[in-house]
Amino acid sequence: MKDLQKASLLKRFSAFLFDAVLILVVFMALALFLSWAFGYDAQLDALENRLETIHNNHRIAELEEKHKVSFNSYLYLTEEDKAKLPEEVITAFDACSKEMNEDQESIKIYETIMTLSLMIVSFGLLGAFLALEFAVPLFFKNGQTLGKKLFSIAVMRTDSVKISPKILFIRTVLGKYTIGTMVPVLMFLCLLFGMDPIMPLTLILLILLIQAVLMVTSKTNSTIHDSLASTVVVDFLSQKIYDSKEEMEEQKLKIHREMVEKEEY
Repeated sequence: MKDLQKASLLKRFSAFLFDAVLILVVFMALALFLSWAFGYDAQLDALENRLETIHNNHRIAELEEKHKVSFNSYLYLTEEDKAKLPEEVITAFDACSKEMNEDQESIKIYETIMTLSLMIVSFGLLGAFLALEFAVPLFFKNGQTLGKKLFSIAVMRTDSVKISPKILFIRTVLGKYTIGTMVPVLMFLCLLFGMDPIMPLTLILLILLIQAVLMVTSKTNSTIHDSLASTVVVDFLSQKIYDSKEEMEEQKLKIHREMVEKEEY
């Protein structure tokens, strides 16, 4: 790959930002549509109504009376103040909280909201990536997204041959969407819904570290999705991209013959 004309990091980063904004716009539009189609707002209203019903039925007051605690006042205490409370008060509050959170109807609605959130985010991002990172490069036939087209860079196989739909699909869906986007997004959703932060944060940092190491150490400055698909981002104006492996080999033979002919003289 002596003649490889790699795209500059500045152009790649600029194209990435441009494409990221477009993906976000398309994702938001798809998410709004999916929210309407899946009845997401109706589930939020149902949860709000359920909590209001519990409150109006004096469920909180009954539990406070039962466990001899003041639920609302405890919530406004600082961690330092909570640490000073007697052990029996903390135990009573935990028991009160546990009973309050065991309302099966509320739990069912909450689980539905979590499932719908995951589906909306997953399908919305998948649709955005398929549209802008798969369909558009197929249309341009040279591995260019709109951002790459704007900054005159392209994607090809590491042997200087044009990428096929299969390779582009692997690069987009397995690399960019699944590993590069959905894994961090899922970890963020886990944090949002109260999961222990150690594992999600560790996984997100690990992916970022792998991306950085690959960018710095690989000869082609590849990222995860380029490594998976055996592709490289090149300068479109100066890099020769062959339509097929046969064309590439024929060109190499032609150059070799020309060099041999020159040496005879």
